[in-house]
Amino acid sequence: MRIVSKNKISGIKNDKIDSVKKEIYRNKNITDIILEAQKCWDSLSDFRKKRERCKRYAYGDQWGDKIQDPKGKTITEEEYIKEQGNVPLKNNLIRRLIKTVIGQYRSNQTEPVCIARDRDEQSLGEMMSTAVQYNYQLNHVNELDGRSMEEFLISGTVFQKESYSWRKDKMDVWTDIVNPNRIFFDSHMQDARHWDCNIIGEIHDLTFSELCGIFAKSRLDTEKLKNIYSYSNKDTITQYYQQLTEYKLNRIDFLTPDTPGLCRVIEIWRKEQKERIRCHDILKGEYYKDETDNIKNIETENLRRIEEAALAGIPEDEVPLIEYEWFVDSYWYFRFCSPFGDILQEGETPYWHGEHPYTIKIYPFIDSEAHSFVEDVIDQQRYVNRLITMIDFIMRSSAKGVLMIPEESVPEGMSIEDIAEQWVKYNGVITFKAKPGIPMPQQISTNATNVGAHELLSLQMNLMEEITGVHGAIQGKEAKAGTAASLYRQQAENASVNLIDLFESFKAFREERDTKKMKMIQQFYTERRYMNIVGTKASALKVYDPNKVANVEFDLTITESENTPAYRMLANDFLMQIFQMGQITIEQLLENGSFPFADQLLQQIQAQKEQAMQQQAQAAQQTIPQNNQPITQQ
Repeated sequence: MRIVSKNKISGIKNDKIDSVKKEIYRNKNITDIILEAQKCWDSLSDFRKKRERCKRYAYGDQWGDKIQDPKGKTITEEEYIKEQGNVPLKNNLIRRLIKTVIGQYRSNQTEPVCIARDRDEQSLGEMMSTAVQYNYQLNHVNELDGRSMEEFLISGTVFQKESYSWRKDKMDVWTDIVNPNRIFFDSHMQDARHWDCNIIGEIHDLTFSELCGIFAKSRLDTEKLKNIYSYSNKDTITQYYQQLTEYKLNRIDFLTPDTPGLCRVIEIWRKEQKERIRCHDILKGEYYKDETDNIKNIETENLRRIEEAALAGIPEDEVPLIEYEWFVDSYWYFRFCSPFGDILQEGETPYWHGEHPYTIKIYPFIDSEAHSFVEDVIDQQRYVNRLITMIDFIMRSSAKGVLMIPEESVPEGMSIEDIAEQWVKYNGVITFKAKPGIPMPQQISTNATNVGAHELLSLQMNLMEEITGVHGAIQGKEAKAGTAASLYRQQAENASVNLIDLFESFKAFREERDTKKMKMIQQFYTERRYMNIVGTKASALKVYDPNKVANVEFDLTITESENTPAYRMLANDFLMQIFQMGQITIEQLLENGSFPFADQLLQQIQAQKEQAMQQQAQAAQQTIPQNNQPITQQ
């Protein structure tokens, strides 16, 4: 990695910014790219606000919406309710729905399976599947997917990144969740698969030591980074961009970190175009693309082939040449930039899959919009909270336990306070002389006024379950008495129909991510390695050989996992039955079954066999001289 300082403005103070105008215009291209990225980030401001609101409702902060009070002051709903002398009560039903859907997702375990396009290479597909599942366990992908599903339900989006770097004392392929507040992408996308994305990236806030660990490869690089970020503060960047560009910044957050002392790095992946040639080597049967500067070398190679063919008596029109044609190639180009336009690292995508490292999914992406699971039930949640608060207010304001006593009935020598004290005692006694025509003391206690609030509350809670489809059996509620097990199971399946579209969209996201992971494993796993996958059968291909799978084309799909306890129990029962019938050996049973002691027992059996073979060999060696001894004597 190299550091290219485009602007060379390190150490310049605010009052000398005008002196670098020529530098910024000379590097206007990188400035325009940064501003293009910022426009993409700004275009997602409404999405970020909507996501923040959904997140508040999902985690219990449900009175935080801004309103105007009668005086015209903007305050939160919680503050307004407190000013009215009420308590802002809430009953978080959204969180229960989210937990139910996540539980439904995680209860159906799935795993990636690689399938070789050539059926004869399917054993390599099993090897590739083992490698991907090994990387799953290395990255704890199941946990990442659980949290990504939660984000998917809250915001309707999910973003992850595949990279190859040094972590935890090893170089490997790593999976990371990208915070939606830090990512930006093409705002003109229309394809639900997001294949028409032309720019995507992320903003990073790093400590200086982390910055040097990533981009510095020498002491000189460290000094350059120190000079670049010595002036990186909000006032400097604001003044710099406002004076040197026509673009007025409404939000400087894209360029400056929120925490002082951190270094802002802008990662931009952009699809660019370039003149190239598309080549077809008929001799080798290969298609590839090359630079236009290499046309002379291709023509030289074709001329060499023609001359060699002429010596062999082959006509020129039968010589397999390299055919080529000019075309405009679209490719992904990455840049890591400072807010001032200094390029910390750049280049064409280094990955074999030829794309950016991000995998994104926006649901449902109708008219390029995201509408989440939580967003659909916010109105019902608000009304539930409102009804709960209303019922509480009615109950608190209703008359209850009020003692009505005429003043004429107050006994002599007792005050109202004395009567109240005796009234609340469980063994209290009040004595008085009854007077004709004066009513007896009586206590008034009334129930809360029935205005239909309880019925409305029940209606809203039922509507919430109907809208989301998360109700009844899918929540694990007890069935009514007399309900057959088959009927209850069918009810659970019918309830999950409303979630199929959500799960299938998330499955499409996982397949795209795992396809990139698979190709990166093919690219970067260059040494043989042993991969022990917990829970897999002993016969799984645990040794990864990069030489066998490097150039093999695989398709990847997400299937039901074989690592569930129910599946392993059925498989083991079947193997035990055919073993008892004598159809398989003990070695075959242990290799194909899922027994926790299979590897150890197989090693012991193999060691016994080797020991027995050695004893037989020794016995044979001792027998041969004895048989030959009489012959020698004769």
